[in-house]
Amino acid sequence: MNHNNLKSIPILRAVGYRRVSMKDQVDGHSLDAQENNIQRYAADHDWQLLQIYVDAGISAKKGSHRPAFEQLMQDASEKKFDVVIVDKIDRFYRHLNGLLTSLDQLNSYGVSFASVQEHLDFTSPWGKLMLTVLGMLAEIYLDNLRQETRKGKVERAHKGLWMGSIPYGYCNGLCTNCTDPNGKGYCPNFGQPNQGDGKVLVLHPVESQIVQQVFAWYVTGEWTHRSLATELNQMTIPRADGLQLPIRQKGLVGKSEPGPFTRDVIRDMLNRLAYTGKVPYYGTTENGRYRHRKQPLEICDGLQQPIISLETFDRAREICLLKTRIPYNNQNPVQMFPLTGILYCAQCGSHMRGASKDHGKMRYYIDASQVDCTCKCPQKLVRAELIESQILAWIKRILAAVDNSEVTQTYASQAIYENRFHRAQELYLAGEITREIYDQEKLRWENIAAPLRNFEIDTKIKFINKIAPLCERWDNLTQIKRKELLRLVIETALIHGNAFVSTQPTIAFLQVINTWPCHCGEGGI
Repeated sequence: MNHNNLKSIPILRAVGYRRVSMKDQVDGHSLDAQENNIQRYAADHDWQLLQIYVDAGISAKKGSHRPAFEQLMQDASEKKFDVVIVDKIDRFYRHLNGLLTSLDQLNSYGVSFASVQEHLDFTSPWGKLMLTVLGMLAEIYLDNLRQETRKGKVERAHKGLWMGSIPYGYCNGLCTNCTDPNGKGYCPNFGQPNQGDGKVLVLHPVESQIVQQVFAWYVTGEWTHRSLATELNQMTIPRADGLQLPIRQKGLVGKSEPGPFTRDVIRDMLNRLAYTGKVPYYGTTENGRYRHRKQPLEICDGLQQPIISLETFDRAREICLLKTRIPYNNQNPVQMFPLTGILYCAQCGSHMRGASKDHGKMRYYIDASQVDCTCKCPQKLVRAELIESQILAWIKRILAAVDNSEVTQTYASQAIYENRFHRAQELYLAGEITREIYDQEKLRWENIAAPLRNFEIDTKIKFINKIAPLCERWDNLTQIKRKELLRLVIETALIHGNAFVSTQPTIAFLQVINTWPCHCGEGGI
Protein backbone atom coordinates (compact mmCIF):
# COMPACT_ATOMS: atom_id res chain seq x y z
CA MET A 1 0.00 0.00 0.00
CA ASN A 2 1.27 3.43 -0.93
CA HIS A 3 1.12 5.52 2.24
CA ASN A 4 1.95 8.68 0.27
CA ASN A 5 -1.34 8.27 -1.67
CA LEU A 6 -3.23 7.84 1.60
CA LYS A 7 -1.80 11.09 2.91
CA SER A 8 -2.91 12.91 -0.24
CA ILE A 9 -6.60 12.04 0.39
CA PRO A 10 -8.20 14.96 2.29
CA ILE A 11 -9.94 14.17 5.56
CA LEU A 12 -13.65 15.07 5.41
CA ARG A 13 -14.92 17.54 7.98
CA ALA A 14 -18.06 16.10 9.52
CA VAL A 15 -20.77 17.39 11.83
CA GLY A 16 -23.55 15.47 13.53
CA TYR A 17 -27.19 16.30 14.13
CA ARG A 18 -29.26 14.76 16.89
CA ARG A 19 -32.83 15.45 17.94
CA VAL A 20 -35.49 14.01 20.21
CA SER A 21 -39.05 15.17 20.74
CA MET A 22 -40.70 15.32 24.15
CA LYS A 23 -42.43 12.00 23.44
CA ASP A 24 -39.11 10.41 22.43
CA GLN A 25 -37.56 11.48 25.71
CA VAL A 26 -40.44 9.93 27.66
CA ASP A 27 -40.12 6.70 25.66
CA GLY A 28 -36.41 6.49 26.45
CA HIS A 29 -34.80 7.55 23.17
CA SER A 30 -31.76 9.35 24.54
CA LEU A 31 -29.61 11.97 22.90
CA ASP A 32 -26.53 10.18 24.22
CA ALA A 33 -27.29 7.05 22.18
CA GLN A 34 -27.54 9.10 19.01
CA GLU A 35 -24.30 10.92 19.79
CA ASN A 36 -22.42 7.67 20.38
CA ASN A 37 -23.59 6.24 17.05
CA ILE A 38 -22.59 9.44 15.23
CA GLN A 39 -19.12 9.49 16.83
CA ARG A 40 -18.55 5.79 16.03
CA TYR A 41 -19.64 6.28 12.39
CA ALA A 42 -17.27 9.24 11.93
CA ALA A 43 -14.38 7.29 13.48
CA ASP A 44 -15.02 4.24 11.26
CA HIS A 45 -14.79 6.47 8.16
CA ASP A 46 -11.77 8.45 9.39
CA TRP A 47 -13.76 11.68 9.31
CA GLN A 48 -12.95 14.67 11.49
CA LEU A 49 -16.05 15.27 13.67
CA LEU A 50 -16.15 19.00 14.35
CA GLN A 51 -19.35 19.31 16.39
CA ILE A 52 -22.84 17.93 16.93
CA TYR A 53 -25.89 20.16 16.57
CA VAL A 54 -28.62 19.40 19.12
CA ASP A 55 -32.37 20.10 19.10
CA ALA A 56 -33.92 18.66 22.26
CA GLY A 57 -37.67 18.36 22.80
CA ILE A 58 -38.54 19.65 19.31
CA SER A 59 -40.53 17.92 16.60
CA ALA A 60 -39.17 17.54 13.05
CA LYS A 61 -42.54 17.92 11.37
CA LYS A 62 -43.19 20.45 8.61
CA GLY A 63 -43.07 24.07 9.73
CA SER A 64 -41.46 23.43 13.11
CA HIS A 65 -38.83 25.86 14.36
CA ARG A 66 -35.53 24.13 15.11
CA PRO A 67 -32.73 26.56 16.02
CA ALA A 68 -29.87 24.03 15.80
CA PHE A 69 -31.11 22.67 12.46
CA GLU A 70 -31.39 26.19 11.03
CA GLN A 71 -27.87 26.99 12.25
CA LEU A 72 -26.60 23.77 10.64
CA MET A 73 -28.07 24.76 7.26
CA GLN A 74 -26.60 28.25 7.62
CA ASP A 75 -23.14 26.82 8.38
CA ALA A 76 -23.50 24.44 5.42
CA SER A 77 -24.10 27.39 3.10
CA GLU A 78 -20.85 28.88 4.41
CA LYS A 79 -19.03 25.55 3.67
CA LYS A 80 -17.86 25.05 7.24
CA PHE A 81 -18.00 21.24 6.87
CA ASP A 82 -18.23 18.52 4.19
CA VAL A 83 -20.75 15.97 5.50
CA VAL A 84 -23.69 15.75 7.94
CA ILE A 85 -24.18 12.57 9.99
CA VAL A 86 -27.48 11.56 11.63
CA ASP A 87 -28.40 8.43 13.58
CA LYS A 88 -31.70 8.00 11.67
CA ILE A 89 -33.27 9.96 8.86
CA ASP A 90 -36.37 10.78 10.93
CA ARG A 91 -34.06 12.59 13.39
CA PHE A 92 -33.28 14.99 10.51
CA TYR A 93 -36.78 15.33 9.00
CA ARG A 94 -40.09 13.49 9.36
CA HIS A 95 -41.73 15.21 6.39
CA LEU A 96 -40.77 13.79 2.96
CA ASN A 97 -40.98 17.10 1.15
CA GLY A 98 -38.86 18.82 3.79
CA LEU A 99 -36.31 15.98 3.75
CA LEU A 100 -35.90 16.00 -0.03
CA THR A 101 -35.70 19.79 -0.12
CA SER A 102 -33.06 19.89 2.63
CA LEU A 103 -30.97 17.18 0.98
CA ASP A 104 -31.13 19.02 -2.33
CA GLN A 105 -30.10 22.22 -0.56
CA LEU A 106 -27.13 20.49 1.08
CA ASN A 107 -26.13 19.09 -2.31
CA SER A 108 -26.15 22.58 -3.79
CA TYR A 109 -23.74 23.65 -1.01
CA GLY A 110 -21.42 20.73 -1.81
CA VAL A 111 -22.23 19.05 1.53
CA SER A 112 -22.92 15.28 1.71
CA PHE A 113 -25.24 13.39 4.03
CA ALA A 114 -24.95 10.08 5.91
CA SER A 115 -27.40 8.09 8.07
CA VAL A 116 -26.12 5.45 10.49
CA GLN A 117 -29.20 3.24 10.87
CA GLU A 118 -30.27 3.31 7.20
CA HIS A 119 -26.66 2.78 5.98
CA LEU A 120 -26.95 5.72 3.59
CA ASP A 121 -23.70 7.39 2.64
CA PHE A 122 -23.92 10.13 0.02
CA THR A 123 -20.16 10.73 0.08
CA SER A 124 -19.51 7.80 -2.27
CA PRO A 125 -20.01 8.08 -6.05
CA TRP A 126 -23.17 5.94 -5.90
CA GLY A 127 -24.41 7.92 -2.93
CA LYS A 128 -23.91 11.19 -4.79
CA LEU A 129 -25.88 9.77 -7.72
CA MET A 130 -28.68 8.76 -5.35
CA LEU A 131 -28.66 12.27 -3.83
CA THR A 132 -29.00 13.81 -7.31
CA VAL A 133 -31.94 11.51 -8.07
CA LEU A 134 -33.60 12.44 -4.78
CA GLY A 135 -33.13 16.11 -5.63
CA MET A 136 -34.82 15.59 -8.99
CA LEU A 137 -37.70 13.79 -7.28
CA ALA A 138 -38.03 16.68 -4.85
CA GLU A 139 -38.17 19.17 -7.71
CA ILE A 140 -40.82 17.11 -9.55
CA TYR A 141 -42.84 16.79 -6.36
CA LEU A 142 -42.70 20.51 -5.64
CA ASP A 143 -43.61 21.47 -9.22
CA ASN A 144 -46.61 19.16 -9.12
CA LEU A 145 -47.62 20.49 -5.72
CA ARG A 146 -47.43 24.08 -7.00
CA GLN A 147 -49.59 23.25 -10.01
CA GLU A 148 -52.21 21.51 -7.88
CA THR A 149 -52.18 24.36 -5.37
CA ARG A 150 -52.54 26.92 -8.16
CA LYS A 151 -55.45 25.02 -9.71
CA GLY A 152 -57.14 24.77 -6.34
CA LYS A 153 -56.84 28.50 -5.70
CA VAL A 154 -58.14 29.41 -9.16
CA GLU A 155 -61.10 27.06 -8.72
CA ARG A 156 -61.82 28.53 -5.30
CA ALA A 157 -61.76 32.07 -6.72
CA HIS A 158 -64.10 31.06 -9.56
CA LYS A 159 -66.53 29.69 -6.98
CA GLY A 160 -66.50 33.08 -5.23
CA LEU A 161 -64.81 31.78 -2.08
CA TRP A 162 -62.30 33.95 -0.25
CA MET A 163 -58.64 32.89 0.07
CA GLY A 164 -56.31 33.80 2.89
CA SER A 165 -57.01 35.46 6.23
CA ILE A 166 -60.45 36.99 6.71
CA PRO A 167 -60.33 40.73 5.94
CA TYR A 168 -61.45 43.30 8.48
CA GLY A 169 -65.21 43.83 8.14
CA TYR A 170 -66.01 40.14 7.69
CA CYS A 171 -66.03 36.94 9.74
CA ASN A 172 -66.78 33.27 9.07
CA GLY A 173 -70.26 33.48 10.59
CA LEU A 174 -69.71 30.63 13.06
CA CYS A 175 -71.06 32.61 16.02
CA THR A 176 -71.77 29.63 18.28
CA ASN A 177 -68.09 28.64 18.47
CA CYS A 178 -66.61 32.00 17.46
CA THR A 179 -62.80 32.30 17.47
CA ASP A 180 -62.65 35.68 15.74
CA PRO A 181 -60.29 38.18 17.47
CA ASN A 182 -63.17 40.67 17.56
CA GLY A 183 -65.69 38.14 18.80
CA LYS A 184 -66.03 37.51 22.53
CA GLY A 185 -66.75 40.67 24.48
CA TYR A 186 -66.88 42.75 21.30
CA CYS A 187 -69.35 41.35 18.76
CA PRO A 188 -73.06 41.37 19.73
CA ASN A 189 -73.56 38.09 17.80
CA PHE A 190 -71.00 36.16 19.86
CA GLY A 191 -72.51 32.90 21.13
CA GLN A 192 -75.66 33.35 19.04
CA PRO A 193 -76.84 30.93 16.31
CA ASN A 194 -74.48 30.69 13.36
CA GLN A 195 -74.86 33.34 10.65
CA GLY A 196 -73.04 31.27 8.01
CA ASP A 197 -71.47 27.94 7.14
CA GLY A 198 -67.86 28.96 7.71
CA LYS A 199 -67.07 28.90 3.97
CA VAL A 200 -68.58 32.17 2.79
CA LEU A 201 -67.56 35.47 4.41
CA VAL A 202 -70.27 37.07 6.55
CA LEU A 203 -70.58 40.75 7.48
CA HIS A 204 -69.20 41.46 10.94
CA PRO A 205 -71.91 43.61 12.61
CA VAL A 206 -69.41 46.14 14.02
CA GLU A 207 -66.46 46.04 11.64
CA SER A 208 -68.56 46.30 8.46
CA GLN A 209 -70.06 49.59 9.66
CA ILE A 210 -66.59 50.92 10.42
CA VAL A 211 -65.46 50.03 6.88
CA GLN A 212 -68.43 51.87 5.41
CA GLN A 213 -67.66 54.93 7.52
CA VAL A 214 -63.97 54.93 6.57
CA PHE A 215 -64.77 54.92 2.84
CA ALA A 216 -67.50 57.54 3.27
CA TRP A 217 -65.05 59.88 4.97
CA TYR A 218 -62.12 59.19 2.64
CA VAL A 219 -63.95 59.78 -0.65
CA THR A 220 -64.67 63.36 0.44
CA GLY A 221 -60.97 64.05 -0.08
CA GLU A 222 -60.68 65.77 3.29
CA TRP A 223 -59.13 62.88 5.23
CA THR A 224 -55.74 61.18 5.29
CA HIS A 225 -54.88 57.67 6.46
CA ARG A 226 -53.45 59.10 9.67
CA SER A 227 -56.39 61.39 10.43
CA LEU A 228 -58.83 58.52 9.85
CA ALA A 229 -56.89 56.30 12.26
CA THR A 230 -56.87 59.09 14.85
CA GLU A 231 -60.63 59.60 14.53
CA LEU A 232 -61.41 55.88 14.77
CA ASN A 233 -59.26 55.50 17.88
CA GLN A 234 -61.52 58.03 19.62
CA MET A 235 -64.75 56.18 18.76
CA THR A 236 -66.53 53.66 20.99
CA ILE A 237 -69.38 51.14 20.70
CA PRO A 238 -71.90 50.29 23.45
CA ARG A 239 -71.63 46.87 25.07
CA ALA A 240 -74.53 44.77 26.35
CA ASP A 241 -73.77 45.89 29.92
CA GLY A 242 -74.01 49.54 28.92
CA LEU A 243 -70.28 50.27 28.99
CA GLN A 244 -68.56 51.93 26.04
CA LEU A 245 -65.90 49.82 24.32
CA PRO A 246 -63.26 51.44 22.07
CA ILE A 247 -63.44 50.16 18.50
CA ARG A 248 -60.36 48.29 17.37
CA GLN A 249 -58.67 46.51 14.50
CA LYS A 250 -58.41 42.71 14.26
CA GLY A 251 -54.66 42.34 14.65
CA LEU A 252 -52.83 39.44 13.03
CA VAL A 253 -53.36 35.90 14.31
CA GLY A 254 -50.19 34.71 15.99
CA LYS A 255 -48.46 38.07 15.53
CA SER A 256 -50.44 40.90 17.12
CA GLU A 257 -53.54 41.35 19.26
CA PRO A 258 -56.57 43.53 18.40
CA GLY A 259 -55.81 47.14 19.20
CA PRO A 260 -55.78 50.74 17.95
CA PHE A 261 -55.94 51.61 14.28
CA THR A 262 -52.83 52.79 12.45
CA ARG A 263 -52.48 54.51 9.10
CA ASP A 264 -51.10 51.25 7.65
CA VAL A 265 -54.30 49.45 8.69
CA ILE A 266 -56.39 52.18 7.03
CA ARG A 267 -54.26 52.00 3.87
CA ASP A 268 -54.75 48.24 3.71
CA MET A 269 -58.49 48.66 4.27
CA LEU A 270 -58.83 51.15 1.38
CA ASN A 271 -57.10 48.66 -0.95
CA ARG A 272 -59.42 45.73 -0.14
CA LEU A 273 -61.32 44.82 -3.29
CA ALA A 274 -63.22 42.21 -1.25
CA TYR A 275 -65.41 44.99 0.18
CA THR A 276 -67.07 45.34 -3.25
CA GLY A 277 -68.19 41.70 -3.21
CA LYS A 278 -65.35 40.57 -5.48
CA VAL A 279 -62.67 37.91 -5.01
CA PRO A 280 -59.33 38.91 -6.56
CA TYR A 281 -56.97 36.13 -7.64
CA TYR A 282 -53.36 37.31 -7.56
CA GLY A 283 -51.70 34.08 -8.67
CA THR A 284 -48.72 32.43 -7.00
CA THR A 285 -44.99 33.05 -6.96
CA GLU A 286 -42.38 30.61 -8.26
CA ASN A 287 -42.19 28.89 -4.88
CA GLY A 288 -45.97 28.39 -4.81
CA ARG A 289 -46.73 31.14 -2.32
CA TYR A 290 -49.65 33.52 -2.78
CA ARG A 291 -48.88 36.87 -4.45
CA HIS A 292 -50.20 39.60 -2.18
CA ARG A 293 -51.04 43.19 -3.05
CA LYS A 294 -50.13 42.94 -6.73
CA GLN A 295 -52.32 43.57 -9.74
CA PRO A 296 -54.95 40.77 -9.74
CA LEU A 297 -54.69 38.24 -12.53
CA GLU A 298 -58.43 37.66 -12.28
CA ILE A 299 -61.32 39.35 -10.48
CA CYS A 300 -64.22 36.99 -9.77
CA ASP A 301 -67.68 37.58 -8.34
CA GLY A 302 -67.57 36.64 -4.67
CA LEU A 303 -70.28 35.02 -2.59
CA GLN A 304 -69.80 37.52 0.24
CA GLN A 305 -72.15 40.48 0.62
CA PRO A 306 -70.52 43.75 -0.48
CA ILE A 307 -69.90 46.47 2.10
CA ILE A 308 -69.35 49.31 -0.41
CA SER A 309 -70.03 49.86 -4.09
CA LEU A 310 -67.40 49.42 -6.78
CA GLU A 311 -67.77 53.13 -7.63
CA THR A 312 -66.90 54.09 -4.05
CA PHE A 313 -63.86 51.81 -4.09
CA ASP A 314 -62.61 53.23 -7.41
CA ARG A 315 -63.13 56.76 -6.14
CA ALA A 316 -61.10 56.00 -3.02
CA ARG A 317 -58.27 54.56 -5.14
CA GLU A 318 -58.32 57.65 -7.36
CA ILE A 319 -58.09 59.97 -4.35
CA CYS A 320 -55.27 57.85 -2.91
CA LEU A 321 -53.25 58.34 -6.12
CA LEU A 322 -53.91 62.08 -6.09
CA LYS A 323 -52.68 62.29 -2.50
CA THR A 324 -49.36 60.55 -3.06
CA ARG A 325 -47.40 63.79 -2.50
CA ILE A 326 -49.45 65.47 0.20
CA PRO A 327 -47.29 66.69 3.12
CA TYR A 328 -48.50 66.07 6.66
CA ASN A 329 -48.05 67.77 9.98
CA ASN A 330 -49.75 67.27 13.32
CA GLN A 331 -51.25 70.74 13.49
CA ASN A 332 -52.81 70.64 10.02
CA PRO A 333 -53.26 66.99 9.01
CA VAL A 334 -55.07 67.60 5.72
CA GLN A 335 -52.88 69.61 3.35
CA MET A 336 -53.20 69.45 -0.40
CA PHE A 337 -51.50 71.44 -3.11
CA PRO A 338 -53.26 71.18 -6.50
CA LEU A 339 -50.06 71.71 -8.52
CA THR A 340 -47.79 69.17 -6.81
CA GLY A 341 -46.59 66.62 -9.32
CA ILE A 342 -47.07 68.91 -12.35
CA LEU A 343 -45.37 72.19 -11.31
CA TYR A 344 -41.63 72.55 -12.06
CA CYS A 345 -38.95 75.23 -11.84
CA ALA A 346 -38.08 76.64 -15.28
CA GLN A 347 -34.49 77.36 -14.18
CA CYS A 348 -33.28 74.05 -12.73
CA GLY A 349 -36.07 71.65 -13.75
CA SER A 350 -36.78 70.42 -10.22
CA HIS A 351 -40.38 69.87 -9.17
CA MET A 352 -42.00 72.36 -6.79
CA ARG A 353 -43.11 70.98 -3.45
CA GLY A 354 -46.00 72.21 -1.36
CA ALA A 355 -45.23 73.87 1.98
CA SER A 356 -47.31 75.76 4.52
CA LYS A 357 -46.90 78.12 7.44
CA ASP A 358 -49.08 79.30 10.30
CA HIS A 359 -51.06 76.03 10.49
CA GLY A 360 -51.82 75.97 6.79
CA LYS A 361 -52.99 79.58 6.45
CA MET A 362 -49.99 80.49 4.27
CA ARG A 363 -49.42 78.08 1.37
CA TYR A 364 -46.28 78.07 -0.79
CA TYR A 365 -44.49 76.11 -3.48
CA ILE A 366 -40.77 75.60 -2.92
CA ASP A 367 -38.05 74.29 -5.25
CA ALA A 368 -37.26 70.68 -4.28
CA SER A 369 -33.59 71.11 -5.20
CA GLN A 370 -33.27 73.69 -2.43
CA VAL A 371 -34.90 71.38 0.10
CA ASP A 372 -32.67 68.47 -0.90
CA CYS A 373 -29.60 70.72 -1.28
CA THR A 374 -28.83 69.29 -4.72
CA CYS A 375 -28.19 72.62 -6.44
CA LYS A 376 -28.19 76.37 -5.77
CA CYS A 377 -31.20 77.42 -7.81
CA PRO A 378 -32.23 81.09 -7.34
CA GLN A 379 -35.93 80.22 -7.48
CA LYS A 380 -37.62 81.62 -4.37
CA LEU A 381 -40.70 80.61 -2.47
CA VAL A 382 -43.85 81.48 -4.39
CA ARG A 383 -47.31 81.89 -2.96
CA ALA A 384 -49.53 78.98 -3.98
CA GLU A 385 -52.60 81.19 -4.54
CA LEU A 386 -50.59 83.41 -6.91
CA ILE A 387 -49.46 80.64 -9.26
CA GLU A 388 -52.76 78.78 -9.07
CA SER A 389 -54.70 81.94 -9.94
CA GLN A 390 -52.39 82.63 -12.92
CA ILE A 391 -52.91 79.16 -14.33
CA LEU A 392 -56.67 79.35 -13.71
CA ALA A 393 -56.83 82.72 -15.52
CA TRP A 394 -54.94 81.22 -18.48
CA ILE A 395 -57.39 78.31 -18.69
CA LYS A 396 -60.38 80.68 -18.53
CA ARG A 397 -58.96 82.88 -21.33
CA ILE A 398 -58.65 79.84 -23.58
CA LEU A 399 -62.17 78.67 -22.79
CA ALA A 400 -63.53 82.18 -23.44
CA ALA A 401 -61.82 82.27 -26.82
CA VAL A 402 -63.29 78.88 -27.74
CA ASP A 403 -66.82 80.26 -27.28
CA ASN A 404 -66.30 82.49 -30.34
CA SER A 405 -64.32 79.96 -32.34
CA GLU A 406 -65.18 77.82 -35.30
CA VAL A 407 -66.73 75.27 -32.96
CA THR A 408 -69.86 77.37 -32.46
CA GLN A 409 -69.97 78.24 -36.15
CA THR A 410 -69.55 74.59 -37.12
CA TYR A 411 -72.46 73.46 -35.01
CA ALA A 412 -74.62 76.37 -36.27
CA SER A 413 -73.88 75.44 -39.90
CA GLN A 414 -74.56 71.80 -39.18
CA ALA A 415 -77.94 72.66 -37.67
CA ILE A 416 -78.92 74.74 -40.73
CA TYR A 417 -78.19 71.99 -43.26
CA GLU A 418 -79.61 69.27 -41.05
CA ASN A 419 -82.92 71.14 -40.61
CA ARG A 420 -83.08 71.83 -44.35
CA PHE A 421 -82.61 68.14 -45.17
CA HIS A 422 -85.26 67.04 -42.66
CA ARG A 423 -87.67 69.62 -44.09
CA ALA A 424 -87.05 68.25 -47.60
CA GLN A 425 -87.88 64.75 -46.30
CA GLU A 426 -91.19 65.98 -44.91
CA LEU A 427 -92.11 67.79 -48.14
CA TYR A 428 -91.20 64.81 -50.30
CA LEU A 429 -93.28 62.43 -48.18
CA ALA A 430 -96.16 64.90 -48.37
CA GLY A 431 -95.84 64.99 -52.17
CA GLU A 432 -95.10 68.71 -52.29
CA ILE A 433 -91.66 68.38 -53.97
CA THR A 434 -90.36 66.01 -56.61
CA ARG A 435 -87.88 63.20 -56.09
CA GLU A 436 -85.31 65.19 -58.06
CA ILE A 437 -85.46 68.11 -55.63
CA TYR A 438 -85.29 65.73 -52.67
CA ASP A 439 -82.20 63.99 -54.10
CA GLN A 440 -80.52 67.39 -54.57
CA GLU A 441 -81.08 68.30 -50.89
CA LYS A 442 -79.88 64.86 -49.83
CA LEU A 443 -76.70 65.26 -51.89
CA ARG A 444 -76.15 68.71 -50.41
CA TRP A 445 -76.45 67.25 -46.89
CA GLU A 446 -74.01 64.41 -47.65
CA ASN A 447 -71.45 66.69 -49.32
CA ILE A 448 -71.61 69.68 -46.98
CA ALA A 449 -73.31 68.99 -43.65
CA ALA A 450 -72.32 65.39 -42.91
CA PRO A 451 -68.53 66.06 -42.90
CA LEU A 452 -69.17 68.68 -40.22
CA ARG A 453 -69.87 65.84 -37.82
CA ASN A 454 -66.32 65.80 -36.59
CA PHE A 455 -65.34 63.42 -33.81
CA GLU A 456 -62.62 65.75 -32.53
CA ILE A 457 -65.06 68.65 -32.30
CA ASP A 458 -67.60 66.53 -30.44
CA THR A 459 -64.90 65.39 -28.03
CA LYS A 460 -63.71 68.96 -27.61
CA ILE A 461 -67.19 70.21 -26.76
CA LYS A 462 -67.71 67.46 -24.18
CA PHE A 463 -64.34 68.22 -22.61
CA ILE A 464 -65.10 71.94 -22.44
CA ASN A 465 -68.49 71.28 -20.88
CA LYS A 466 -66.74 69.18 -18.23
CA ILE A 467 -64.03 71.63 -17.16
CA ALA A 468 -65.71 75.02 -17.73
CA PRO A 469 -68.20 74.72 -14.82
CA LEU A 470 -65.37 73.60 -12.52
CA CYS A 471 -63.33 76.67 -13.44
CA GLU A 472 -66.24 78.95 -12.64
CA ARG A 473 -66.73 77.27 -9.25
CA TRP A 474 -63.00 77.21 -8.43
CA ASP A 475 -63.36 79.13 -5.15
CA ASN A 476 -65.92 76.62 -3.88
CA LEU A 477 -64.01 73.50 -4.94
CA THR A 478 -62.15 71.32 -2.46
CA GLN A 479 -58.39 71.10 -2.92
CA ILE A 480 -58.68 67.58 -4.31
CA LYS A 481 -61.28 68.72 -6.88
CA ARG A 482 -58.91 71.52 -7.90
CA LYS A 483 -56.13 69.00 -8.32
CA GLU A 484 -58.34 66.79 -10.48
CA LEU A 485 -59.26 69.76 -12.69
CA LEU A 486 -55.65 70.86 -13.22
CA ARG A 487 -54.54 67.33 -14.08
CA LEU A 488 -57.26 67.16 -16.73
CA VAL A 489 -55.75 70.24 -18.36
CA ILE A 490 -52.00 70.26 -17.64
CA GLU A 491 -49.26 67.64 -17.70
CA THR A 492 -46.41 70.03 -16.81
CA ALA A 493 -46.32 73.70 -15.81
CA LEU A 494 -43.14 75.80 -15.49
CA ILE A 495 -42.64 78.87 -13.32
CA HIS A 496 -39.89 81.48 -13.22
CA GLY A 497 -39.84 83.65 -10.14
CA ASN A 498 -43.46 84.53 -9.42
CA ALA A 499 -44.67 83.95 -12.98
CA PHE A 500 -46.27 81.03 -14.78
CA VAL A 501 -44.23 80.98 -18.01
CA SER A 502 -45.05 77.84 -19.99
CA THR A 503 -46.97 74.59 -19.94
CA GLN A 504 -47.35 71.25 -21.64
CA PRO A 505 -51.11 70.63 -21.77
CA THR A 506 -52.82 67.28 -21.85
CA ILE A 507 -53.78 65.88 -25.25
CA ALA A 508 -57.45 66.61 -24.53
CA PHE A 509 -56.79 70.26 -23.68
CA LEU A 510 -54.37 70.64 -26.58
CA GLN A 511 -57.35 70.24 -28.94
CA VAL A 512 -58.97 73.21 -27.21
CA ILE A 513 -55.80 75.30 -27.31
CA ASN A 514 -55.55 74.85 -31.09
CA THR A 515 -58.50 77.22 -31.42
CA TRP A 516 -56.73 79.91 -29.37
CA PRO A 517 -53.86 82.07 -30.70
CA CYS A 518 -50.75 80.99 -28.82
CA HIS A 519 -47.15 80.01 -29.50
CA CYS A 520 -46.35 76.31 -29.08
CA GLY A 521 -42.87 74.85 -29.02
CA GLU A 522 -41.59 71.33 -29.39
CA GLY A 523 -43.88 68.72 -27.84
CA GLY A 524 -46.78 71.17 -27.58
CA ILE A 525 -45.09 73.31 -24.93
